[in-house]
Amino acid sequence: MLRRTVLLGAVCLLLASHWQPGLGTGTSDGAGPPYGAYGPEGPRMREQFWLLPGADPRVPLRATVFRPAEGTGEGGAAVRQPLVMINHGSDAFTREAVSMPVFYWLSRWFVERGYVVVLPQRRGHGATGGDLAEGRDTCANPDHLGSGQAAADDIEAALGFMERQPFVDPSRLVVAGISTGGWAALALAARNPPGLQLVVNFAGGRGGHAYGRSNAVCGQDRLLAATAAFGRAARVSTFWAYAENDSFFGPELAAAMARAWTAAGGSAEFNLLPAYGEEGHALVDDRAGWRLWGPALERALTRHNEDAGGALRVTGVK
Repeated sequence: MLRRTVLLGAVCLLLASHWQPGLGTGTSDGAGPPYGAYGPEGPRMREQFWLLPGADPRVPLRATVFRPAEGTGEGGAAVRQPLVMINHGSDAFTREAVSMPVFYWLSRWFVERGYVVVLPQRRGHGATGGDLAEGRDTCANPDHLGSGQAAADDIEAALGFMERQPFVDPSRLVVAGISTGGWAALALAARNPPGLQLVVNFAGGRGGHAYGRSNAVCGQDRLLAATAAFGRAARVSTFWAYAENDSFFGPELAAAMARAWTAAGGSAEFNLLPAYGEEGHALVDDRAGWRLWGPALERALTRHNEDAGGALRVTGVK
């Protein structure tokens, strides 16, 4: 594991310091790096390092991609597979040093259901670097609406690139997020991109643990107003999951956000789950979380896949 981490870190540093024309499998505008896959697939769920476009063409997003085994259709042709883009949270104190997002157990849950999993690292975080476009405000004067939009800019650009890949079914897209990544996913829902079936919000919000205090949020009224603004524009179905013991966005605030979303015209399936371990905000961090949110999310995905003429198949992975 240590050797793999060192090698991946070396690849990130190499790409950050020197672009090699033709190395990527994707496309470029001629001025920046070629986007696409770098290096071979690994043995763990076909893990691979990718470069993806973000909102700023000068700052390509580093990403981890997992893929299920390739299926075949009539005549032996490869079957395009649904895609989920999973978006990470953000911590002002550690964002520059965080590793590449993996969310192994959440990623595995989706891979076992036939999804290509893409985990982009947004601007201002870890190996991607660049300016933190989604964090230019303060707790005393938060801009939750603008922050969500800035994060959604990166997600939208990356999703637009990945949906054009030959192994992806562009009509069966899911965007998920955890914490501020969940907030960013809700912001993207307000844009209603084509092919997006469902937005999955795990413990989403912004400004939690205000001034280091549990169950305190920077500008809670502004957060609710921004939630309503996004919900007013969104026509995409959303799935919300929060644990009872989430100290960042507790049950009352989470329910108030869902009410603000639906009252504004948005569609939300709100799931308040039992307490998860010592901190409910980490409900996707291990396999135990599958029992809490897995059945309801599987029903939601099955419903949307059937509407699109597809099927959800559960398989094992390495």
